[in-house]
Amino acid sequence: MPNRKTRIALLSAGIAFALVAPAASYAQLNLQQFGFGSGKADVASGSNNAQPSALSSVVQSYVGANQQVLSGQSSLASAMGMSSVASQARSAAGLLSGASGGSGVPSTSVLSQLGGTQQSVSQSLMHAFSNGSAAPATAASKKTFSEGLASLGQGVKQYAGLQSNLGSVTNSMNMSSLMQAGSNPATAQAASYIAQSAPGQMQSLVQTLTQAVQYAKTNGISVPSIAAAALGSAQ
Repeated sequence: MPNRKTRIALLSAGIAFALVAPAASYAQLNLQQFGFGSGKADVASGSNNAQPSALSSVVQSYVGANQQVLSGQSSLASAMGMSSVASQARSAAGLLSGASGGSGVPSTSVLSQLGGTQQSVSQSLMHAFSNGSAAPATAASKKTFSEGLASLGQGVKQYAGLQSNLGSVTNSMNMSSLMQAGSNPATAQAASYIAQSAPGQMQSLVQTLTQAVQYAKTNGISVPSIAAAALGSAQ
């Protein structure tokens, strides 16, 4: 049996451990709250990296959608003999060439110019449709018009898919800018511009595609299934 001095020593050690253990646990808990010493570090790091990826995805999806739209607008205008309008659309598509395939991020000035041109081309096309301008008469021009419908329809469909991601970008934009400002501010700026502008652009494109499909049906031009499907997805 331990003597009196041993019992006192054991009791003192037990009390010291009881006092130190909670402090150690508390310190570990605080470290974990900041992402150190536990799996939470990986979770925090993953969430930080996910947001820039989401922003980049929105920008690239927008670029891809507009490449389809502008190609479609150019073909529709060419088929109707509107060469200057077709040239406008092709020039706008050229502005995006540096941002295709993830090779770069378009500046807000480029995006603004793109949006203005796209809107102008849409208005020119809708004016031609509503005024009953001369419809494509040859087999080749009708084929070009049909191809334009397919490309514009694909672009509208991609716009519709983009819409579902814009809400989350808008809600987290401030947090992302604070956390990643030093990483790639150009991406955050482009995504912010897109979140504000894309809904209005899509509305205009849906109107353009709707009138283009009606015009094609009236003039015996084949309507690709993607064009009709795009109008359905945009509802």
